[in-house]
Amino acid sequence: MALTFDHPALNTHVPTRVSPVTQVLMSAAVILATWETRARTRADLRAMEPSRYADLGLTTAEVLREVDKTFWQA
Repeated sequence: MALTFDHPALNTHVPTRVSPVTQVLMSAAVILATWETRARTRADLRAMEPSRYADLGLTTAEVLREVDKTFWQA
């Protein structure tokens, strides 16, 4: 598995192969970043005024379902 980034300029300095340890660490970093984003987003949604839900295209029921999830749940 080769390490790649979304922006092509970043890929010019990346080795074509990475070690299995690097792969595991990169996968763990992606998972942790995803969990942190979910937790932060749900906390922000929890603090939001209900009158603003429509601005996001969400109903109250959808917001309540989302904020009740734990950070590891998609």
